[in-house]
Amino acid sequence: MSQKSDPGKAGRRTVFFVSDQTGVTAETLGRSLLTQFEAHDFDQVTLPFIDSVDKADEVVRRINAVAAEEGRRPIVFSTLVQDELRGRFAGVSGLFLDFFDAFLSPLEQELQTRSSHTAGRAHGMNDSGA
Repeated sequence: MSQKSDPGKAGRRTVFFVSDQTGVTAETLGRSLLTQFEAHDFDQVTLPFIDSVDKADEVVRRINAVAAEEGRRPIVFSTLVQDELRGRFAGVSGLFLDFFDAFLSPLEQELQTRSSHTAGRAHGMNDSGA
């Protein structure tokens, strides 16, 4: 059964949320951004616990297959912490939006400290009462 496209819609895109933990952060940030594009429909795929090179390589293959099948680049939101895993996505056939790469470097410069690049810390932050 095929669905007819809404003439007011710009089309469907596949979106991947890739994380080395549960994927909640990637989903939350990515979906917040996607809400700004009402003319598009998105097929959303969450891929949590991508915590090894083998798993990262499998995700890259999956994204590349979707790109080839659909004829357009998927959108990939990533919260992978480890540089080695993020590096596996360098040649992916998708728009790779890396939240850690986008924000860690400016924060490291501002705080004049290298970040720990430790996975799973988002939900364990302490509130200092500031």
